[in-house]
Amino acid sequence: MPNTFHGTLEELKAAVESTGTPGEWLSDGEGKHTFRARSKGVLNWWESKGTLQIQGPAKGKQELEQALNAAISGPGAAALQIGGHSQAAKKGQIFIVHGHDVNARDQLELVLRRLGLEPFILMNSSGEGKTIIEALEGHIGRDYASDFGIVLMTPDDVGYAKQDGEGKAEPRARQNVLLETGMLLSSLTRERMALIVKGHLELPSDLQGIIRLGYNDHIREIVLKLCQRLKEVGFDIDAAAISAASA
Repeated sequence: MPNTFHGTLEELKAAVESTGTPGEWLSDGEGKHTFRARSKGVLNWWESKGTLQIQGPAKGKQELEQALNAAISGPGAAALQIGGHSQAAKKGQIFIVHGHDVNARDQLELVLRRLGLEPFILMNSSGEGKTIIEALEGHIGRDYASDFGIVLMTPDDVGYAKQDGEGKAEPRARQNVLLETGMLLSSLTRERMALIVKGHLELPSDLQGIIRLGYNDHIREIVLKLCQRLKEVGFDIDAAAISAASA
């Protein structure tokens, strides 16, 4: 389950400093800040969404996790939640962008539910009288409800550059899928999304920096890689659930 800190970078640094854990801070210039402890534990924080992630070797990760939890156990420390202590707050909703391949969509939904996650598929919701754009904004906009986004790209369309002619036609995802992918990228950032690509597809070059998982026949082909990606951003997935989803 993703963990969060909704304070400032200075407040987070102060919390880390109060633990007495030696290490150094690094920033990528795009809103991701990292504390690397000498014990090999690593704390990642994405400023835009407040997402926290602790990783590293088991011993170093545990030491950093315990130190931070101890530092924030007093009154007024609820804004910083680390190591799964806030799991009851959210089940872990994943927004699904998809095209016309209903079988592929259903396979993905089943896999996510077997993993104990909550897939959100717009056409399966009531809509609450909202337009498609309004519904999208509610889940992947500024006040997003989803923790992660998966774009399921299937070969639903065929297209080619006018200058190349029909002989260069390639299978493509539908244009609404590309629009919603852009919304996901803008809101959740590429750190909190993944592309699942069925077969051979022509993809826009702007999507090259997003994690891509390819499969041919069934979503279960990439369950292990998908779980690894989700764990990287803080989701806690049971080993038994992974086995069930892979079967």
